[in-house]
Amino acid sequence: MKDFAALKLLDRLDFLFKKIGVDYSTMRRILQVQLTMDERRMPTILTNQKKTRNGNSFKSSLIIYGILGFFIGLLMLVPFPLFYKMNLAFGLIIFMVMATMISDFSTVLLDVKDKNILLPRPVDARTINTAKLMHIVIYLFTITMSISGLALLVGLFKYGVAFALIFMFELVLICCLVVFFTSILYMAILSFFDGEKLKDMINYIQILLSVFMLVGYQFMGRIFNLKLLTVTFHPAWWHFLIPTTWFAAPFSLFIEHNSSQYFIALSLLALIVPTAATVLYMTLVIPYFEGKLQKLNSSSMRANKGAALRVKIQRAAANMLCFSRTEKAFYQFTQNMLSNERKLKLQLYPQLAFALAMPFLMLSGIIGSGGSWSDILVELANSKLYLAVYWSAIILAFTATMISSSENYSGAWIYRALPIESPVPLLKGSLKAFIVKFIIPIYLLIALIFVLLCGLKIIPDLILIFINMIMVLLFIFKLNRKELPFYRDFQVTQGMNRMGIMLISVLVCGFCALVHLLLTYVPFGVTLNIVLSLVIITVLWRKSFNITWKEIIKDAI
Repeated sequence: MKDFAALKLLDRLDFLFKKIGVDYSTMRRILQVQLTMDERRMPTILTNQKKTRNGNSFKSSLIIYGILGFFIGLLMLVPFPLFYKMNLAFGLIIFMVMATMISDFSTVLLDVKDKNILLPRPVDARTINTAKLMHIVIYLFTITMSISGLALLVGLFKYGVAFALIFMFELVLICCLVVFFTSILYMAILSFFDGEKLKDMINYIQILLSVFMLVGYQFMGRIFNLKLLTVTFHPAWWHFLIPTTWFAAPFSLFIEHNSSQYFIALSLLALIVPTAATVLYMTLVIPYFEGKLQKLNSSSMRANKGAALRVKIQRAAANMLCFSRTEKAFYQFTQNMLSNERKLKLQLYPQLAFALAMPFLMLSGIIGSGGSWSDILVELANSKLYLAVYWSAIILAFTATMISSSENYSGAWIYRALPIESPVPLLKGSLKAFIVKFIIPIYLLIALIFVLLCGLKIIPDLILIFINMIMVLLFIFKLNRKELPFYRDFQVTQGMNRMGIMLISVLVCGFCALVHLLLTYVPFGVTLNIVLSLVIITVLWRKSFNITWKEIIKDAI
């Protein structure tokens, strides 16, 4: 097993662990296994990347975090007072570290398996708890330094050694605060809900982090307008409630020598609050938290009225959209799987969020032009910018290819055990369920916002874009590898390359958008285009589902 640099550093401090009654050799072996598992686990930030057999996913994620930290490093070059820059920098660092802690390191903080395995053996609880704590420290330090390393170097060269020392010390305090608040968050949820609710919450945080990676960087270049931006600051009482002001104040106090009572008080909070939080965590939170962790093994079996209503709606939709009992059954089956598959939602929801945001990013030039809101609405109403919705159509059509992946793919043998003569009802039911559950709601929300911005006159155009999106989806389905829903693992590559599928979506949607644009200058051109696209969809629907079990088996090999 690999001998990590962090373990070699701990070897020099082994006497400290022995003094507090820790079996250092056992703790070191536990840490070595845990750090090895960290390298094999796929981080949330790399969710959509293909994992190699011998690849180090953790190191790859550190590179991505370092690239994100590049933007934080650039903040050090902006000619603002340090208090403003460090507020923004620490805000980004705290958000990224806490989101990563929740999304990727929950398996350590919430671990209940280690004790079940190790305690029956000659390993005492103090050694296990110390190994767990050191694992958290090593992980957080590595992530935090990846995110803030460039900012530290830039600040060192620009402001000197004092800046680097304060920055490093405060990163330690931030890590302590993150562990405390994360534990309190989990403990609060476990006090009122069961383990399943906590797992759902963790999944939502993972989705939020993925959405931030996909959408957040789009706005990085739009945050500052250095020609128009003016910075003003007036101290207020509520600033004392914001952690970023605590950690930014020492830089103003010691580097810029702003020795007012305001900065002194905030600097004291930066030291006192994380220190007190660490003491509380060690003395009170850990014992109570460890007891609550047993709830992770439980799940609520109480009836849910909302779930019962959802089942009724699913049945009504299945009866309306499906034409055979098998198709209806798989429509409801797919709806349930899409609701319960946490890993699938982790990959799918960021794509849906990006589809929702993409057309509005195209409008940022007009909205951010500085004109009045009424002028902006007039300009939007007289433009063809609603065609930006085709970007959403590209992404939404592409997401339908993800339906074949599942974390429970090993149960796919049930398809062949069922007395189903043809896979067609199965595929039709699942595809309809995906469209109804995800694509239609997202598209309706986009369409509603564009109608509010551009007026009712674009409704026929939005209908045409939706029809063209379904046409592109069927075109991709026709060309792609024939796979059953929830049939393969996430790490298995698709029949067509993902970039190839996206390229097809872009080309076909781009052609549809061009035809759409040209026909807007022709009387009744949009209506004619709607009729033509519906004819193409009808043909594609019949051709796409001309599938036998033999083709499914052939493509599965």
